[in-house]
Amino acid sequence: MFCSGCGQAMQGFEQVCPRCGRPVPPMPMARPLLYSRVQRHLRTLGVLWIAWGVWNIVGWLIALPFLAGMFGGFRGWGMNGHGFGPEFPFMHMMWLPWVITTVVLARSILAAITALALLRRAPWGRTLAIVTAFLTLIKPLTGTILAIYTLWVLLPAPSGQEYERMAVQS
Repeated sequence: MFCSGCGQAMQGFEQVCPRCGRPVPPMPMARPLLYSRVQRHLRTLGVLWIAWGVWNIVGWLIALPFLAGMFGGFRGWGMNGHGFGPEFPFMHMMWLPWVITTVVLARSILAAITALALLRRAPWGRTLAIVTAFLTLIKPLTGTILAIYTLWVLLPAPSGQEYERMAVQS
């Protein structure tokens, strides 16, 4: 530290310059961040991941009757195609609705686990959220928006340090 009047080198505890007697203005103290960027967005991210998981299930439940009609109705699922005439075009794909249902449920469960990890500030929550966001990028519109928002909040290195501090504190 140096005197602003004469340029004399000074110690940090000195309040007056020993050479010219000029008073030293107090050093501004660095204030710690009370509410960081990650903290501001973490709760929102958790709630949005839960809402997105529910949105997936509701969307599938709305689409399921249409798909069932296309595949011959609910009575045809698992019945090896009994009751359909030879003109039904999707007899070889009766497994598809079950596969889609499994994928939708798995994706929704992953979103719920991600949300709970973020809301509870689990040490592994940030990593899981980033992986889940990358997996969700290909889901048009809502998934892509949520994934980009998650990556914007959690991917930068300073965000990782903030999240680690928050995980240790809780």
